Amino acid sequence: MSIAGMDLKRKLIILFMIISVIPLTALGLLSYNHASHTVQQKVYQTILESLSQITFSINYVISDVEQLSMYIYSNSDVQQVLSVNGEERSVADKYRDEQRIKTILESLIGFKNWDIEIYILGANGERFFTGDVLPKQYGQYDPDWGLFRKAQLAGGNTVWDTHYTLKKLYDFGTALSSGRLLKNIETNETLGYLVIDIMESAFVDKYAKAHLFPGGEIFMLDKFGNVISSRPKHQIGTKLQVDYLPQVLEGTKGYFQSTDTNGARKIIIYDTSEVTGFKLVSVIPVKEVIKESESIRILTFGVLLIGILAAYWFANVVSNQITDPLRKLRLLMRKVEKGDMNVSFPSKYTDEVGQLGQSFNRMVEEIKYLIKENYEKQLQLREAELKAIQAQINPHFLYNTLDSINWMARIHQIDEISETVISLGELFRYSIRKGNQVITIQEDIKQIQHYLSIQKLRFRDKLHIIMEIDEAILPLYTLKLLIQPIVENAIIHGLENKKGPGTLRILGSLMDKQVQFLIEDDGIGFLLHPLLQANRTKNNDNTGIGLENIHKRLSLQFGEEASLTITSEQGQGTTVIIRIPQILHEGDVNV
Repeated sequence: MSIAGMDLKRKLIILFMIISVIPLTALGLLSYNHASHTVQQKVYQTILESLSQITFSINYVISDVEQLSMYIYSNSDVQQVLSVNGEERSVADKYRDEQRIKTILESLIGFKNWDIEIYILGANGERFFTGDVLPKQYGQYDPDWGLFRKAQLAGGNTVWDTHYTLKKLYDFGTALSSGRLLKNIETNETLGYLVIDIMESAFVDKYAKAHLFPGGEIFMLDKFGNVISSRPKHQIGTKLQVDYLPQVLEGTKGYFQSTDTNGARKIIIYDTSEVTGFKLVSVIPVKEVIKESESIRILTFGVLLIGILAAYWFANVVSNQITDPLRKLRLLMRKVEKGDMNVSFPSKYTDEVGQLGQSFNRMVEEIKYLIKENYEKQLQLREAELKAIQAQINPHFLYNTLDSINWMARIHQIDEISETVISLGELFRYSIRKGNQVITIQEDIKQIQHYLSIQKLRFRDKLHIIMEIDEAILPLYTLKLLIQPIVENAIIHGLENKKGPGTLRILGSLMDKQVQFLIEDDGIGFLLHPLLQANRTKNNDNTGIGLENIHKRLSLQFGEEASLTITSEQGQGTTVIIRIPQILHEGDVNV
């Protein structure tokens, strides 16, 4: 269904939902993204802080190992045992020296409680160690290899090496080794080497402080990227082969996002030891971090769903408030269409809908008034037509009789009688003509002239007639028998009872885009309106068409566009002015 075919209520609901849901959804998504981003940043910061704590702990271990190494280096017993040529000592001396050094090492190991192994490799061939066995690479070491070469170059300072040995199958050994060249404090003669191996398990205890996500990894690297220790246990002793290694080695501290070869996103968080330069790297899958904001997502979408349901409920309520009055108004209009005018729109609102309802009520009242007015108009028109018909008094019979009189007057050569009968016949012919209620002004004036010729014969010199009709109005149309009753009224009621001669003026002209007829006499005048006095009789003289009928016809036909004005003074005469609109065609008037 297209939008144009929807009802107003559905359109309003859709509009309200669009207006409310789109901003609400956008706000929810923005809030969720912001909250999720904030949570992720907090997680990264927390992990980075835990790495810093681990780095601090490892620095502490490194510092302690260096102090332990210095203590052994400067120990007098160690110096003495390593300074003696091994071939010059007896077996008892060797045993006694071994126990002395062993006691020193065990006390150090027990005091520190670390997972470390200490090896004293004397140049005189003596070997002292804390473990169960002496690794092969320490029994017969190569001074130019690995840790020993670094120790020689350091000249007695502590050095570190990242290698390990397997003590037994599937078990990791050394993760980090500290080496030092032992010299005679007094003679600066080389006495051998001190090696302290820190086992991988020692670092595992430190990783417990770091929060590892499922699928996450943590690495301890030297400054070259070699793996000292890791969780899970793999790649130890080798260089870390990952794309993000250069960025870790170049930086000091922070976190960034990287993508592995499978396209999985990961967060790389790293920290660098200021003491050793070792780096702790924590690798976390982004999808696992996002799970931390699961509750935020559920809460956000829950609130969003509640907001959408509330918006839909509100849209329904508002649309009902708007459309219910309109539906009522539509039902009332359908009743009016079926002819039921006894309807009214009750509205308690003063808004546009209430105003529309009030306009509807006024429209219904106006229609009822117009129907009633039109009905009354039709009745009055029918009544006027009936009166006109009743007043004709069998005009055919009268017309035939007048025709016989006319021929008799011609036979006896009585011209006045003949002319009078002809004028009277034309009047009757005009009155019995049916169908044309609208005629030209020229035709109407002609009938008035016939009527006046008869009255002139009757009153002789007592009646003086002045008729001035503008030729411009002759082609225009007027209502049939509009002027004649007024002319008749002027003669009968104004001039007939006057002593001496009287004058009747009939003027026709254009006045302000209207046709004006002025009928004026200098008769006796009236205290009461002559129309009112004339209308009191049921049977008016001669024509029988009362002036009241003329007034009604003007009002019904033209309304406010026509007017009938009468002024009269007793002893001075009466003036009647009729104004009608200009009618150019017969069809412009509905009769």
